[in-house]
Amino acid sequence: MSIKDSKSSSSHPSIMSKGKKEVLGSYDFFTTIVTLYSTDAEGWEEVKKCMVRLKQCISKNEYISYKDYDTLSKVIPLIFHEYTHFYDCSSTVWGARYLDMMAKAYTADNLTHGGKEQDFHHAKKFHDLIRFSRLPEYYTENTKVTDDSRPWDYFESIGNRFSSSGELTDHPIVFTWFLNKNGEQLVRSPISTISLLECAAMAQEINKNLFLIDLLEKAERTIELNIYRNKILDYIYNRDITEYSVCAHLVANKCQETDIFLAYKVSAVLSRLVLNTPSSVFLQIAEHCDFESIFGCTESAGEYIEKIRKGLRYLEPGFLYYLICRAMSDGKLNKLDEGFSLIYASLQKLGVDYEDLKNESRKEFLEYSRVAESSKIESISMIAKAGQRNYELNNWNNFKIDFHRLSLPPARLDDFSQVDLILADANSLKSVCLDKIEEELSVGESWVIKFVDACA
Repeated sequence: MSIKDSKSSSSHPSIMSKGKKEVLGSYDFFTTIVTLYSTDAEGWEEVKKCMVRLKQCISKNEYISYKDYDTLSKVIPLIFHEYTHFYDCSSTVWGARYLDMMAKAYTADNLTHGGKEQDFHHAKKFHDLIRFSRLPEYYTENTKVTDDSRPWDYFESIGNRFSSSGELTDHPIVFTWFLNKNGEQLVRSPISTISLLECAAMAQEINKNLFLIDLLEKAERTIELNIYRNKILDYIYNRDITEYSVCAHLVANKCQETDIFLAYKVSAVLSRLVLNTPSSVFLQIAEHCDFESIFGCTESAGEYIEKIRKGLRYLEPGFLYYLICRAMSDGKLNKLDEGFSLIYASLQKLGVDYEDLKNESRKEFLEYSRVAESSKIESISMIAKAGQRNYELNNWNNFKIDFHRLSLPPARLDDFSQVDLILADANSLKSVCLDKIEEELSVGESWVIKFVDACA
């Protein structure tokens, strides 16, 4: 079977897709398995040959062939997109909390693990974490305006979730309304946890694509770079998936940055910082930040500020990302270092010391991760241990993830075979059996879904 050009079905869109149902890979939040639908074992052999030639070209300072580029560009960037999800779901504070909740949810199963009824609530909480990481479609409002003319403008608003019984809750949602160049409203998208996760993953995908493009000879490189830039622009201006691209939009608009590649780099740094922000800092900002210096001191601003405080108390990553962007000084980016400076200055404006944030982050990460590590479920324990090593290797000031130093599991291909991409001896997850992980964790998934169905 050859390498596919675009279509498959799962949860994450490729930049080559026309909409959210056309995808090439996925990260499964219930089993942690990375799957590539774009190739199978036969196709992977072709990829491996191309990678050998790629390394030879790099060592000889030669250009790669367009054919090898075409093959690799359909697979390698996608792999690192999905591995970024694995990394963020195991090697950040948010990810450690997610694994902690998974461990508690799955071991609450009374039939498999002897769980007790008073612990069943962990199953519902874990299910809600996954379900609301990408908010239900109800919260995205697509208008009937058909003119998607660029550039887009935007404004923010805040609403509230509904409860399972249909009643309005005090749990807020921060939205971005996108407008066409004529000021007409196009779509309202929430800034959710998946917004940050997709932003971080897309930045790595873009980086790998640009790396491959840069290895082409000049004429081909110029053509492919223009094609790829247009693909990225089509991706971020696709109104059907703005929940995935909203983070890059916020940074690009705040910084008046027309270089979408640079905007994604800065957005990725900010996304990972937010995913690594401990609950103590969320609460510190909620209680002590001078919000009026950012939003003003009118009556309507006061109501808006109170909703932001509530979102921070609920530890919503989207609220913190939005708040840091809103607190940034206006100005244009020229390089990535200026993005770092804007983020640090914004944190200071919120009353947060960067080094204190990092220290508290490590404490909370280990608190959650060690609970997951102690799980009686072997797969969760194994992934948590690998996550601890990966966390320590994180460079907070670099948007790029050095994947080849990390502990990452094999990826599953379209024919259910598995391949190892990270072959370093230090990779504790190298060659682990994905079927075994899936068998163990899908039992927990089934139990969670069964219990949630029983909840009133």
